[in-house]
Amino acid sequence: MRICNEKDWLEASIESVKDDVDEIIAVDNGSTDGSREILEKLAIKLKKLRVFSFAGKAPWDYSNFAIEKSSYRWIMKWDADFVGFNREGSGLRGLVEYVRALDQRMYYYLNPLLIELTGDFYHQFSDLRVRGDMEIFTYSENARYVPVARTFSRSPYPVKLPPGYTPPIFSLRLEGIKLPVYYRILPFDASVAYHVNIKPAIRHLTGYFYVQWLASDGFAKGVSLEDYVLEQIREKWGFADLDSAAAFYMAEYSKWLVPYDKNLGELPKNIIKLAEGSPFTVTYKEGKPAGRVG
Repeated sequence: MRICNEKDWLEASIESVKDDVDEIIAVDNGSTDGSREILEKLAIKLKKLRVFSFAGKAPWDYSNFAIEKSSYRWIMKWDADFVGFNREGSGLRGLVEYVRALDQRMYYYLNPLLIELTGDFYHQFSDLRVRGDMEIFTYSENARYVPVARTFSRSPYPVKLPPGYTPPIFSLRLEGIKLPVYYRILPFDASVAYHVNIKPAIRHLTGYFYVQWLASDGFAKGVSLEDYVLEQIREKWGFADLDSAAAFYMAEYSKWLVPYDKNLGELPKNIIKLAEGSPFTVTYKEGKPAGRVG
């Protein structure tokens, strides 16, 4: 579990997974919002929660550090905004039971699905209702994350900004798992958790620029994400500060939202509880999402 300023859903994320795993490796990457304190408090009673710090900024290095701290055969990549659920015969517990029953002599990789929630707990992107950010694989010294460079001639994001606010070419750097040839890739097309992509406006703004920052010359030179975003919004968007740019971005962001698709399943009790205490609410204008409170 990788954490950097994830206090909103961190405790719920850990609570949702703790009964189905042998240990939780929580790696804090310089949080300043109280996330580290939440982890340390939880670790007092939850002995399987092991808390570490990592100062580097490259996510592939961050992930590999977490892998090296693990003690068990299976590695599950679990972010602090993932909240697991269990339904009869499915969900996170079904995934764990499935992999535990596999041939222990073999090496495997699976890419389970997450149900996307964004804007608030009752909305999604129309073309990103489920996603595959979660990974689970057998530990090997030769299975590690590496940087992956990608370029796109049009926006790869679900949020499509107006003309003039996007570059002609999107240069991104992502992380990808590099597996030895002896791994078996197993299909697993069931959803096991919710991706609670519901954050303060500035976090959404910096998230938009994150993989662009990783691919930039500035990242290689040690420019921080915040400084990179400030440079982009000032030079290319015409905003003087993060708050103004974030307000603009969230207004555009909301235009691409649709109500949660109940065909994906009714929201479970742990998600409803989070929704009831959430400060974030999508607002409407003329019957369409147009912004967000919180």
